[in-house]
Amino acid sequence: MGSLQDQLLKAGLTTSHKAKVAKTEKRKQQKKKKKGATSNPSDLQKHIEQTKLEQQKKADELNQARLEEQKQREQVARVKQILEHHNQEEIRGDRTFNFTYQNKVKELEVNEKTQKALAGGRLAICVLEGQFFVLEDEPARKVAEVSEDYIVFHVEPEDKQKDEDDPYADFEVPDDLIW
Repeated sequence: MGSLQDQLLKAGLTTSHKAKVAKTEKRKQQKKKKKGATSNPSDLQKHIEQTKLEQQKKADELNQARLEEQKQREQVARVKQILEHHNQEEIRGDRTFNFTYQNKVKELEVNEKTQKALAGGRLAICVLEGQFFVLEDEPARKVAEVSEDYIVFHVEPEDKQKDEDDPYADFEVPDDLIW
């Protein structure tokens, strides 16, 4: 048995032209339904857009972390270069210079000239990777610009303004007493 349309054509109740028109209309409606189904995947599109946004956000975060890590490596390399280039080699001597590092008292064997320079603020002690470096004031300030964490000991030179009413103004107190 054929379709209802074929039966109506055989019985002569309809013409072939009307059958073709009905067939095309039916096809158009089915096509429209399919198009509507595919054009209404707003949930799918929203999901895709949300996934893309999440991926972009994650990529941005990773990129930012990578940039921070690179910046940190560049800072360490710059500090290392300054420390190695400006390290004072002829500081060793028979005196010990005590300073605190990470809440512990550390000592450095220095000569008298170096001890006075450290106490006066002309030299500074810096640390990198557990090794101590003695630098002059200017390179130490460059290291401090990068990060204060590398500076272990640095005395800021004081501008000595004498009080006119001070009865002990004529007597200077030494700051590098040796006991």
